[in-house]
Amino acid sequence: MQSRIGRRKYSPIDEALKYIRSRKPRIIVISFVNDPYQPREITERKTRKVLEILLQSPIKHRIMILTKNPKLALDRDFELMNDNVWLGSTVTALCKIPDEPYAPSNAERIEALLEAHQDGIHTWMSIEPWIPNITKPTEIINYTHEFIDLYIVGRLNYAKQLGYNHVTDDFYRKTLPDVISLLKKLKKPFIIKKELKKVMSNV
Repeated sequence: MQSRIGRRKYSPIDEALKYIRSRKPRIIVISFVNDPYQPREITERKTRKVLEILLQSPIKHRIMILTKNPKLALDRDFELMNDNVWLGSTVTALCKIPDEPYAPSNAERIEALLEAHQDGIHTWMSIEPWIPNITKPTEIINYTHEFIDLYIVGRLNYAKQLGYNHVTDDFYRKTLPDVISLLKKLKKPFIIKKELKKVMSNV
């Protein structure tokens, strides 16, 4: 067993300070691991502190905020969202789904991204997890493309463990090409996440 003596607890503040010393611009995502605008952010303001530190850097990093609560981000930190700060949200459908009972609805997230776009803020959307018969990426893109600057598309990982036994690689092989074709037609920048891209490479 590895000893915990001497191991430092992770600190987003310490990590942000490292980027101050960076010699080249980076793309910094806050965050694919957890939500930076949970309700506790209202009182703890840790995400705001991270943003304030990153924006002090002499190197202009691109800061990509990813949250299921973009409205809170706008309400709390609007004045920090300059041209280098992009506001994004995960969207799984055009309506609220039962898998996310406590998060703001997809409609609320989309409305907040529209508001951000109208205020001159760069916006992005992560369409994932892609749940068959629930998540319809082409519908989401057609509905939002006029105010979203970048799309990221991912699959549903650990489908069987989550009870989605019908999700197969074949499903994504058949449907992903239509999503890519639409994004190219609309001339929207996009990224296909590696787990989903791998499905296509295994054909």
